[in-house]
Amino acid sequence: MNRNGQRTGDAGHVPIIVVGAGHAGCEAALAAARSGVETLLVTMNLSTVALMPCNPSIGGPGKGHLVREIGALGGEMAACIDATCLQMKWLNVSKGPAVRARRAQADKVAYRRRMLATLFATPHLTIRQGMVTRVLAAGGRVTGVELETGVVLSCDRLILAPGTSLNGRIIVGPRSWPGGPHNQRAATGLSESLAALGVPWRRLQTATPPRIRRDSVERAATRELPGDPDAGGFLWEHRTRRLESQESCWLTFTDEATIAAVRRNLPFSPLVLENITNVGPKHCPSIDRKVLKFPDQVRHQIFIEPEGRDSDEMYLQGLTTSMPPASQREIVRSIPGLERAEITRYGYAIEYDALAPGAMRKSMASRVLEGLFTAGQINGTSGYEEAAAQGLIAGINAVRSLRGEPPWVPSRTEAYLGVLIDDLSTWDHPEPYRMTPAQAEFRLHLREDSAEARLLDDARTLGLVPPARIAAIADWLARIRSEIARLDAWKVSPTGPLRERLAAAGTGGLKKQVSLAEILQRPTIGYRDLPALIGADFQPGLSAPDEIASLETELRYRGYAAREDERRAETRWLEGLRLPLTLPASTAAVLPPSVRELLASQRFEDLGQAIRKHCLSRGELAILMAALGGGRTSAG
Repeated sequence: MNRNGQRTGDAGHVPIIVVGAGHAGCEAALAAARSGVETLLVTMNLSTVALMPCNPSIGGPGKGHLVREIGALGGEMAACIDATCLQMKWLNVSKGPAVRARRAQADKVAYRRRMLATLFATPHLTIRQGMVTRVLAAGGRVTGVELETGVVLSCDRLILAPGTSLNGRIIVGPRSWPGGPHNQRAATGLSESLAALGVPWRRLQTATPPRIRRDSVERAATRELPGDPDAGGFLWEHRTRRLESQESCWLTFTDEATIAAVRRNLPFSPLVLENITNVGPKHCPSIDRKVLKFPDQVRHQIFIEPEGRDSDEMYLQGLTTSMPPASQREIVRSIPGLERAEITRYGYAIEYDALAPGAMRKSMASRVLEGLFTAGQINGTSGYEEAAAQGLIAGINAVRSLRGEPPWVPSRTEAYLGVLIDDLSTWDHPEPYRMTPAQAEFRLHLREDSAEARLLDDARTLGLVPPARIAAIADWLARIRSEIARLDAWKVSPTGPLRERLAAAGTGGLKKQVSLAEILQRPTIGYRDLPALIGADFQPGLSAPDEIASLETELRYRGYAAREDERRAETRWLEGLRLPLTLPASTAAVLPPSVRELLASQRFEDLGQAIRKHCLSRGELAILMAALGGGRTSAG
């Protein structure tokens, strides 16, 4: 209710309007409303709120890190997928902690219903069905929106999260027609409206594989991929839960017959017909693109994944294509285990409007139009997780902008969220951006299990996490840190009995006095081994498995993390040098003209971005650092 007793959206003015109720729009609307600001969420179809039009999963390396951080800051995706998942498992368990991540198999219908219920139950938030066709502005600032019905709503801040619907065009073989995901309506008028206001655009494309009937899979010819009952969940509260009654996925592979079928049908591929934007998502290429780029590769993984507990459909991860239906049937039925597969939905590609590179800032605010924020695939990303992360940040910063507060912009040294927005604000590649651990240069520090430790202060400041939860996490972290401090202070000398116990544990000898923390840095020694090594004098301060695991990880990789610390400090320093940067004339005079031009440009938001884009040579950077008095020259 507003002060006049009306539901927001019945009145003509709303402080914040969010357009689009996909994963970005849901997070943006919830963040704004939970901050106490009246918010209106407008979606073209209430039946498709939080729709998963592509893969039925959330998480994985990089993406799972984002979901954990969203949960740590009070976003909804982590809670929603934890409550509705069909399966949860750890990935990369044989590798180091920097790249380990959870992945959840989603029940698409249950996820959507829970998110919709959350939206309707949130105070200060109203949801309306309708299509926004025009953005209204005056004096370079957003003033409202107009719906296709002619209804005009004014607002102070506008968050656009339309996904792939903007002037969407569905492509199947040589045919195409206007449409959005799952053959919904395309959103028309909005792109043209913003273009008239100076917002630049480009075209991107993505695609999805066919779905098949669950009972048409010959599972005996595939390998079962069960979940991990002890994988916990993305929310901190669920980190140690045990999840029973999980549904399995299944794995099969293409073979010579499949590759031959693809080659026979390549003349009908939009990639060959050239009736599509040629560059799609780099990390999930279509099967026709795989065969074109890697003609000698025969064996490609195909994951057969349930779309819901009560769904009769299975998703074919790895078999994305927009070839004609007849081609898809031939290719699918050439795969072991899918010889009798019955396709329920054919794969398709979709082209859509997205912002041109450099159109948005790290805060998700527009560089062109004051009061406008954008989130999700409109910004050139792919993936539910990336969209939700941007939506959370857009919602937070729309509120902070309203209140005259500086934007919240996490550093790439402290969060995958920071890596995402930093990369995205300068992303100039022709394919959509996808988050992976490779994007994060400080990924050991940004481990999934460290999300709460890294972001607790931000969560407390932003106010989206309940105080009781903040207190519980703070107590948990305090217990771990207190025990680490005790182990650092506890010194042991190289006595004969201790050397013998260390040798028996399969680790090297001891030549000098060390701390127990240093003992735990040895790969064969765990926290639970300390009582046997040290004797009755040592009484463990921790007993919970998750606390012990966190302690062991912190200590085991402490040396590697310390080597990252100097580079992290330098990166934060460079991020703090905001561009354009005004220098005294005497300082500017010693700089090369190219450097002076860069410092005066608004192409980048900070010097760190310019360095990562290789806009400065090492020599130029050294001169600049000396001029600024930083004396730091190891970046770049």
